[in-house]
Amino acid sequence: MQSHRGFTLVEVLIVLCFITVSLVIVLPGQHSAFSSLKEKRVMKTFADDIHFVQQLSVNRGEVHTLYINATDNSYQAYKDWGSPMIVTGSFPPDWEITFLSLKQHVLFYNNGTFSNPGTMLIETKNNEYRILFPFGRNGVVIDRQ
Repeated sequence: MQSHRGFTLVEVLIVLCFITVSLVIVLPGQHSAFSSLKEKRVMKTFADDIHFVQQLSVNRGEVHTLYINATDNSYQAYKDWGSPMIVTGSFPPDWEITFLSLKQHVLFYNNGTFSNPGTMLIETKNNEYRILFPFGRNGVVIDRQ
């Protein structure tokens, strides 16, 4: 009698079904984890850019402006209107920016303080971030709600 090695079609299909079900269970969790990492990266970049402009104002002894555009989800920092941008950045297009008490233009004085401290809100698909520009030289505070 001859011995045949290998798998039957039914055995292969059962294994493929198990793999498919496993992927269906695991992959949606990976997508939400990726979205969360992307949010953290964008918010950290925003905070780093603000801190950079604040430090630049102190080091150079100059006033710099941060302009946040809620219409196209972008921000720019510059020394004078019409001068080259120091920092530019953007938020994903599906995020919503709301100015609570913060104005679109934030001036950084040469002592590191903000001209008009206030709060803004950024809503993402999964989270809400309250961004506070406080009095003094503390920098920006980002709280996930």
